[in-house]
Amino acid sequence: MRWIIDLVIQYRLLVSMIVACTASFLMIFSPPRQQAQTERLLATSIFYPVQITVDQVIRAKNIYAENERLKSDVALLNSQVAQLREEAAENTRLRDMLGFEQSTPLILIPARVVARDPSPIFKSVVIDAGKNKGVVPYMPVASRQGVVGKVVQVMPDLSLVQLIRDPLNHVSIMVRRSRTVSILETENGVDFFTHLRVHEDVLPGDTVITTGLGGIYPRGFLVGIINKVSFERDPLFKRAGIKLCVDIDHIEELFVIKLQPQWSAFKQQLDTLTLGKPKS
Repeated sequence: MRWIIDLVIQYRLLVSMIVACTASFLMIFSPPRQQAQTERLLATSIFYPVQITVDQVIRAKNIYAENERLKSDVALLNSQVAQLREEAAENTRLRDMLGFEQSTPLILIPARVVARDPSPIFKSVVIDAGKNKGVVPYMPVASRQGVVGKVVQVMPDLSLVQLIRDPLNHVSIMVRRSRTVSILETENGVDFFTHLRVHEDVLPGDTVITTGLGGIYPRGFLVGIINKVSFERDPLFKRAGIKLCVDIDHIEELFVIKLQPQWSAFKQQLDTLTLGKPKS
């Protein structure tokens, strides 16, 4: 029996032609009543199942095409939603910046971060404001949250900003409550601290601001919060940990504060002095 099935499968085209010819001859030479019965038999056993199968295949194909189209539409909508969320977040930040700009008497130059130092703990950023907008070296840079850094190099449309997380960027700071003055320090760009004399009045939670000393950063800008006070081996000093107010890892929009460095102004004044000639 098995060989018959294999033979039919092997010569299926020929078998199909023989079956079709046989059915045709039966239809032609049989009486009308027999022809009607044969027609119903063929319709119910062959043509209807084939038609149903074809319809199912076409339907499945259409469902697949519709599914692919819906997936494409969902991807497009997700992209548009993400873009709208980003625009909404940007609008919120820009409104905050506008409120900050209107609340300060200083002249501020808005700028956007366009590049970063490629190191994991980046110490500098590039902003889209340069000489053409009046930026000069050593102008302080801040955000609404507090001090960010200072301009160290200026190009026509770009500027390089040295961030306060750079260990080489020393900022003169002051505890707002006790008026204790010191220097902001860091060794790795992540942990910030300052050294103080052991008798200085400093407590966790105290706000740290800029002193205005050093000729770059204006007085009173937020720097951070004291989060820990610990004593060192040297009995004369203690160490205060500082958490910065600015999230440097996520800065996007900044302000360049349009102030000439104070030491530059002092130099210009000294250059204009006329020294009296000694008597002969």
